Amino acid sequence: MNRRRFSVGLGAMLLFASPAIRAQRPKPRIALPLPGASGPLSAKLIGALKDGMREQGYPDDHIEYDVLHADGQISRQERIVAELVARNPDAIVVISPPFVRAALKVTRTIPVVMANVSDPVGNRFINSLARPGGNVTGIATLYETILPKLAELLHELVPAATRVAVLLNENNPSTAAFWQSAEPALRALGKTPIRLNASSEAQIVDAFDRMKTSGVQAAIIVTDNTFVQFRDRIAALAQAAGIPSVYGIREHVVAGGLASYGPSIVGNYRASARYVAKILKGARAADLPVEQPTRFETVINRKTADALRIRIPTAVLLRADEVIE
Repeated sequence: MNRRRFSVGLGAMLLFASPAIRAQRPKPRIALPLPGASGPLSAKLIGALKDGMREQGYPDDHIEYDVLHADGQISRQERIVAELVARNPDAIVVISPPFVRAALKVTRTIPVVMANVSDPVGNRFINSLARPGGNVTGIATLYETILPKLAELLHELVPAATRVAVLLNENNPSTAAFWQSAEPALRALGKTPIRLNASSEAQIVDAFDRMKTSGVQAAIIVTDNTFVQFRDRIAALAQAAGIPSVYGIREHVVAGGLASYGPSIVGNYRASARYVAKILKGARAADLPVEQPTRFETVINRKTADALRIRIPTAVLLRADEVIE
């Protein structure tokens, strides 16, 4: 038998059989690939999705949640997505561009719900926000558009800082959009942007060493799975180097970062349940417009500010949604 013909034939059988297989299951299966290890943040994200599903009329015992963790390893992300897709879920809920990219490599039929994904149009995951097309929909986080706000927040906190590092992860499909947003915003504020890359813990340490030796006075850490995974280490490195740093999500500030501005990733996971519920009721991902966050939170860590000898301006304190003492 021609092995190639057999493989193609089997693939076609699985492609067309998948909806029937899903329909025969006693309850829907939702796949959840998560970038970090099993821990408090992962539990919060899973809990937020479950809360949202209960609000949509799906109690916990009416849904099978299939969770796999990448344990902070980029090399594992594609493997766990492929493993989850092979189990033929009714939908897969993803947290970042690398996971959407991984999902699209192995399925163009199973609905992919973005819970926290930047620049989906620029990354060509969808055709447009209003008409996504294909099998991807959900929530676009706008991380690529809020970087000028982060630059302004950093300028308010440390106006004298002129050399500002922007820490990026070149493995993130949104990296180009992040830099194109951050660089002109910093220059408009009279800063010199310094582009640095890191995609592992060792490279993060090296990046902060380079910041110190190159006279960097402050930093913007873009929102990325790897940086979230090592948020405690990043906060410690920034404090040890005396480099005030701002972030796109609250979790970095809880870990000891100076300040953040951006949407809530926990809130986005809860909101993504609306998409999952609609898909389970028969809606097509292609027909569900992509939402954008309407609420952005400013979070300040006063203890970190004190350690860095930074006086937080009254205007920043007044508009902060949370001040961690």
